[in-house]
Amino acid sequence: MMFMERRFQIGEIAKMFDIASSKLRYWESQGILAGCRNKKNGYREYDVSDLMTISDVIFYQSLGLSLKHISEIELLNLPDHNTLCQQQMAELQKQQQEIEGRIRKLQWHIDALNEITFLREKPYTLETMETLCIVPFELIEIEKLRQYIENPYLYSRVQHTKTLPAERRGLAVPTCEREQYPEILWHGSGTFAVCLMREQICPGYPNDLQYHMEQIQKSHQTGYIISRFLTCGAENGIPYDFYKTYIEITE
Repeated sequence: MMFMERRFQIGEIAKMFDIASSKLRYWESQGILAGCRNKKNGYREYDVSDLMTISDVIFYQSLGLSLKHISEIELLNLPDHNTLCQQQMAELQKQQQEIEGRIRKLQWHIDALNEITFLREKPYTLETMETLCIVPFELIEIEKLRQYIENPYLYSRVQHTKTLPAERRGLAVPTCEREQYPEILWHGSGTFAVCLMREQICPGYPNDLQYHMEQIQKSHQTGYIISRFLTCGAENGIPYDFYKTYIEITE
């Protein structure tokens, strides 16, 4: 009986539940907590039943429910209570999908940064590229722009050793979708020497592709050049775009 009649000051409650006193005051202002004032000193006080209410509020908040819904939950009949929970489940599942999408995209970005490190440590490694399809890409093409926004690492550039200035820019798309596009910049596979190309972000966009070609051509004849965007960043205060560049070996 003595325990049931015990009263707690706001500081005790805040410490017990590891929440801010201001939050308890807010809950009280919203009618979620009753509380009362000590007639002698005017301090806020809470009883054991308030501890149960606070515990329930913390639980329902952990489900993502708003204070408005929490304040009304005791008045809901069971079917409406179930509907509220089902709606919250759908919302959480939507958020989960969004988070999973962000994690996937962030992993792409981390992979791109790791690829830069690898290409610096092992330039001109020979790789066999699986069949790749690249289609033209102009910024005014809304659907392709959306594809780029979803995955910037699809952005690609196509050149040929014999006509280096005749550069075309596009997006890598699944080979199975090839028939959907009236024009193809590149479709194929083969053996490529890979390197890290840097392109300075300034008028003229100078890059070091010619240097890499000269290094590879000391040992190989070359054909198509496919550059896949990795990321942008600065070196010595100079901003660059970085590409994983595949230089086709035609021997």
